[in-house]
Amino acid sequence: MSASMNTVLPWRRTMLESLAIILSILLAFAIDAGWDEFKERNQENAFLVSLLSDYKETRSRIDESTDAHMKFINSGRQLLSFHGGDSPNIEPQAIEKMLAAVFYEFNTMYLPSGSRDALFAAGDIEIISNEKLRSMLAAWPTIVADQSEDDSIIVYDVMNNMAPYLNRKVRTRNVIRFTDSNTAAEFIPPIGPVNYDVLWSDPLFDNLVSFRILNETYAIMENSKLSKATDEIIQVIEKELDR
Repeated sequence: MSASMNTVLPWRRTMLESLAIILSILLAFAIDAGWDEFKERNQENAFLVSLLSDYKETRSRIDESTDAHMKFINSGRQLLSFHGGDSPNIEPQAIEKMLAAVFYEFNTMYLPSGSRDALFAAGDIEIISNEKLRSMLAAWPTIVADQSEDDSIIVYDVMNNMAPYLNRKVRTRNVIRFTDSNTAAEFIPPIGPVNYDVLWSDPLFDNLVSFRILNETYAIMENSKLSKATDEIIQVIEKELDR
């Protein structure tokens, strides 16, 4: 073998060894990057699963809330059908249940938001790769606030207008026993039949019940908007999980 060949071979060997080292480093970087992407995707999926659970529960609670608002509307409409000085042809307990619903009861809705709040509190929202979903989650508190405002208006009206009116107008012991409280009937003894005829011809009674129905319709409208937003979020999450 010539001297020139002996000189060339070590250089080739060195180049091949260097190339192997570079390739191994690049491969290690690629594996590391792939592993990081895999971990991020798994973490994102975990957040998406948790969000999906919360928003499905939210959807269920919105439906329950809407049913409750409809109950108040139906009770109010029936009370408005009683007019003049004649006693309505209905059992006193049925009247008392309607009065309890309209003048003392109200619905407040708590929506689970732990998963969404955790994402924003920890600054992890960027792990959600879908930009549309990030925007929808960011806008969520505003939509909920609009709905909560209507519930708060009803609560204020019941506490400050409805209940005080009925308390002044008639004896309400039997009515209070039919509220949603699980213990009211147990601790409050009933009294004999109460004549509620004084209510049916009172314009203020008519006005208060009508206003309660109006506020309940507003609450149902906001629930409808909240339901639509919830359904859209659920659809996007499910699509992301199916990727």
